[in-house]
Amino acid sequence: MTPHFEQWLHRYRLDYERKSLSAAALKPRLSSLRVFVRFLCEVRLGDVALLRETHVTAFRAWLFHDASRSGAPRQITSQNRVLIETRHFLHFLFAEGGVSRDLSGLIELAKEPQRLPRNILTPREARTIIKTCDLHTALGYRDRTLLEVMYSTGIRRAELLSLILADIRLEEEVLRINGGKGAKDRVVPLTRAACAFLETYVRRVRPALLRNKRTTERVFVSLKGGGLSFDGLARLIARCARRAGIKQRVTPHVWRHTCATHLLQNQANLRHVQEILGHRSLATTERYLHVTIADLKAAHRRCHPREREG
Repeated sequence: MTPHFEQWLHRYRLDYERKSLSAAALKPRLSSLRVFVRFLCEVRLGDVALLRETHVTAFRAWLFHDASRSGAPRQITSQNRVLIETRHFLHFLFAEGGVSRDLSGLIELAKEPQRLPRNILTPREARTIIKTCDLHTALGYRDRTLLEVMYSTGIRRAELLSLILADIRLEEEVLRINGGKGAKDRVVPLTRAACAFLETYVRRVRPALLRNKRTTERVFVSLKGGGLSFDGLARLIARCARRAGIKQRVTPHVWRHTCATHLLQNQANLRHVQEILGHRSLATTERYLHVTIADLKAAHRRCHPREREG
């Protein structure tokens, strides 16, 4: 990579840091952006000022054939992650005077297949996992609070790890989520249980975990004095699931799917769920309806007299 591109990436990273994006949330975004920079180097574009519409169009075709780190073809979701970050970068270049025209509008995302969410927890499984946390230890109390927040809000992992203390509004029983997908901010309600655990965690447990180590405004911290990492969050959730005896793979996104599905199963308004999850399109939220309909069909077959006569 040329020093010219390194300079622009550095400025782009600083811009994100000024928006209080955590290092854990920033790392995958910069990784996606480096795919675009690699393309520019391959076509021997030495200066961003020379970027033209033809480069953006060629990049979309190039990305389709570009292999992932494993050598396999890129999945559509992987392509879109790169395209979304490229779009942000192109707009940044225009705003900073690096290019004379905003080319971000030329980036069109690939249409993703609407797959049904998998590995959704039942309400009983969710409660069992949450209750495995040892509330007599600081780490156990942190883990319980974190799980309560995830189940309450359906928050994305990057959003969770980027939460700062000012985002918590216990008096209003809401949580402010800044810089969500598509740079969209939103305010989501908290359950009473999540509020109660957050209050105790912030006032008593979090200071005990930090123990006058590195100062951070991040809500969820590690014993090292900083915010949790993506890997640390994944290990924490997997550990709690194993202790609960759950055989399926449980990830941060499983909690997001679980929150959405349980809300709809209990007759929540679809548009309300859309707002809580921060979906741009109602169609993205509607896929959870397929899960609840599948549950309805299973119950119908299990309970209807004609089916039981079978």
